[in-house]
Amino acid sequence: MTSAEPPPPQVRVILPDGQEILGRLYARQRFERGGWMYWVGLPMWADVPATETVEPREYRVWLRPEQVDPLDGVSYEAVPTYGPPRKNPASFAQADDRWAWKVQRRSADGGQLPEVVVHVWDCTEAPAGAEEMTVFDALDVLRAPGSVPCSKCGADVALGPLIDST
Repeated sequence: MTSAEPPPPQVRVILPDGQEILGRLYARQRFERGGWMYWVGLPMWADVPATETVEPREYRVWLRPEQVDPLDGVSYEAVPTYGPPRKNPASFAQADDRWAWKVQRRSADGGQLPEVVVHVWDCTEAPAGAEEMTVFDALDVLRAPGSVPCSKCGADVALGPLIDST
């Protein structure tokens, strides 16, 4: 986005605890297995350890339709909208380059279930050489007992709202 371009339109985002904040809608995508998803930028504060300050940043995340509401009087015509990916076998050989996930399996201790951790593909905690997976595969893994998203790389923030709580 250049300075001459208008910013993406705002949308209302409903947080897991019911709070509402305004975000920016960057794209809409219809996925084969997941329906519509919305690429939204959310304003957040970020720690800057080197200066012991905080600064505003934008965090982008895919959200489901029930997590995003349009604002009255706002036009969304300019928002890029994409259909489902083409059924090209080569395109499914690798995970989506924008969002890919890796799974770390930890051994069980004391008769408990083994812990499974889902990481963003470039997380320093992610196992080297682990196969990358799509967001839908990562969500399937997270729905299993004993599975958790990593909090160090932000997988918990990105995937947590997408996990069905039922």
